[in-house]
Amino acid sequence: MKIIVSGSAGFLGSNLVKRLIRDVYEVVEWDIMEGNDVCNPNLTADGLDAIFHLACPVDPEHYQDVALPTILASSQGTYNMLELAKKNNAKFLYVSSSEVYGDSTSLPYKEDDPGVVATWGDRAYYGESKRFGEMMTIVYHQYYGLDTRIVRPFNIYGPGMRHDDSRVIPSFMRNKKEGKSLIVNDLGQSTRTFCYVDDFIEVLMRAMFYPNTNGQVFNLGSEESITMLQLASMISSNIKIAEDTRSGEQKHRKPDINKAKTILDWQPKISLKEGLEEMWKSFR
Repeated sequence: MKIIVSGSAGFLGSNLVKRLIRDVYEVVEWDIMEGNDVCNPNLTADGLDAIFHLACPVDPEHYQDVALPTILASSQGTYNMLELAKKNNAKFLYVSSSEVYGDSTSLPYKEDDPGVVATWGDRAYYGESKRFGEMMTIVYHQYYGLDTRIVRPFNIYGPGMRHDDSRVIPSFMRNKKEGKSLIVNDLGQSTRTFCYVDDFIEVLMRAMFYPNTNGQVFNLGSEESITMLQLASMISSNIKIAEDTRSGEQKHRKPDINKAKTILDWQPKISLKEGLEEMWKSFR
């Protein structure tokens, strides 16, 4: 089986490629870092069986640098990958984001909950472009009969994240490694759930290849909420609490994963404590 992974050099993409190779799939790796930009309409391949579309910049601290590339990867890039899947009659999986829910106050988020995203917010470029990518994927499923599925990751972490990644866990570990205080914003009361990358890659494979996944949308992540102060305390005792909040971020985020449990027979196995210990080994 021949499979394309777009965004193959990224955190999730590189872990997915390792799993696919281990399972003896023929993998085509496409990443902008290697000159294979999904926004390039001339990027093509034949004999494909499946496409995992992960390509999208992620850098929550540097909005201006990644806003336009994010929008283009999620719109033009998604269109190109959907067209390629249509040409090859290949299965298609779109990696969206939990941020499509925006500021919805209904917790935990269910897949059919409407998103509430302000288009003028600092991070609207990310949530709205992911929503657009979802809509385009659904159009290809409904109107062209393409075999598609959409997944919404909730804070995936683990080995393979860049040491300069600005997401919360690598940021905390970077400060710990450098002997700096862990800065906890919003008085440390914002909450998230965290899913270890191995658990996520397992369910990503199931979402693509299990029966009864065509046309489905899945929340993928842990159901165990933790405050940012609790998270910081698991990593270091050198903590500085601040009132500031990161502009445009939701205060709370938690998935309902009953659909993944039912259709994919999946739930996370690796505890946050175990996952943080494994990630710290790769950071030192």
